[in-house]
Amino acid sequence: MKAQMRPMVSKMSPVTGKVSPMVGKMTPMVGKVPPMVGNARDVTVTRITDARVWAAPKLEQAACTIEDEIAPRVSSFLHEAARRVEPGPLARTRRRWPMLMLFAGLAIGVAGAVMYRNRSGRWAESMKETTAETTRWAGEKVEQAGARAGGKAQQAGAKAGGKADEIAGKIQ
Repeated sequence: MKAQMRPMVSKMSPVTGKVSPMVGKMTPMVGKVPPMVGNARDVTVTRITDARVWAAPKLEQAACTIEDEIAPRVSSFLHEAARRVEPGPLARTRRRWPMLMLFAGLAIGVAGAVMYRNRSGRWAESMKETTAETTRWAGEKVEQAGARAGGKAQQAGAKAGGKADEIAGKIQ
């Protein structure tokens, strides 16, 4: 490590030789620094006060402009956004109609079921009567059709028998 430090020390020695004369020249100036610092402080305070005197009315004017022109626009924008986001009575009325229709359908269904139960006994009796009448009518129609078919079959048989006798006579 000492071997590494030696080249650095040899490089610094010319710098220290140059700094020493400067230190001698600066020593008399050290006595002049405190009054200059006090003077700079006074000038800085004066300049800051001047800047504050100039900036205060500008800031006041900007605040008035924001209150009078920009704030109402921002406020109206925020009110409009709140009105759009807020769920209103419109959402509730949309739910009311489907529920009303559901209950109306349910009531109609219940009324129909009650009416059906009350009339089901009467309906069964009327169906029995209607079924008996239909059966009787169908039986009559079947008998009529059978009689007609039987008559036509006898006519066809007689005709066929006559023709068969006629052909048999010709053959002999």
